[in-house]
Amino acid sequence: MIQTNQAHIDYSELMDEIGQSPEALAKLKETGDYTGMTKSVKTILDGRNRAAAISSPAGSPSDPHLHADFHEWWIIMKGEVAYEIGEYEQVVGKFGDIVIAPCGYRHDIKPWKGDQCVRMVVGREDSNHDLKGLPHPRTLPIPDDWQPPNMIHTRLEWMIERHGLDENWGEEVVLDQRNRVNIIHTLPGSSNRPHWHPDMDEWWFVAKGEIEWQIGKDEPFVAKRGDLVFVEAGRAHAIRTVGDESSIRYAVTSPDVIHYFLDNPDDPRPPKD
Repeated sequence: MIQTNQAHIDYSELMDEIGQSPEALAKLKETGDYTGMTKSVKTILDGRNRAAAISSPAGSPSDPHLHADFHEWWIIMKGEVAYEIGEYEQVVGKFGDIVIAPCGYRHDIKPWKGDQCVRMVVGREDSNHDLKGLPHPRTLPIPDDWQPPNMIHTRLEWMIERHGLDENWGEEVVLDQRNRVNIIHTLPGSSNRPHWHPDMDEWWFVAKGEIEWQIGKDEPFVAKRGDLVFVEAGRAHAIRTVGDESSIRYAVTSPDVIHYFLDNPDDPRPPKD
């Protein structure tokens, strides 16, 4: 069973835990009754966010609502999920896409394509769906000249087209009062400067390739496409792309993240092994 803040959450295990059995899907096709077909697993509690993976078959009923005091955002993990956010036209997210509902924007989320439409929602621990809002009276297209961060819909495919896969790069795609999210592409053999954070848990979503993590003195492990990795504050971590292809990871930190580097003798040493 998946545990919250597990150091490494395997994508296949997560999909198995929140997926539907063939028998349940067959019954759904016969009856059209979606009762009990949505499942969720709380994956991250980092002091800023509550992140949970949510799975529903395509066609599951939606629950339009808004949050008056924080931005909510999602990473699409499987299938396709449609969003209507504020006054903007519907967008459909696929694997690796990030969708953002800014504070106060009514959002309507519709599992769109696939027996398992999985999104990981990132919001506040005390969030609820009490504020329903009203559908916007007009619909506007997504601006053609919109640039990161904080686009309503950041497509993984678009980011790859934007930067390519021939060199290392990183770009900030979410920046709000709680989070900074950087999409980071690294070539095989590339590694970060090992470091630690004094007052902030960090976590990652792997969108491409294979990445080795060394956390404190634990045995290193390799995370692959769709996996999640979590490191609590005070623990050093070294990250290296392994295998034959480049990797892409989404690093989720606080906006004012502090780094202490292990190769800098003037920086303090991590307090936790």
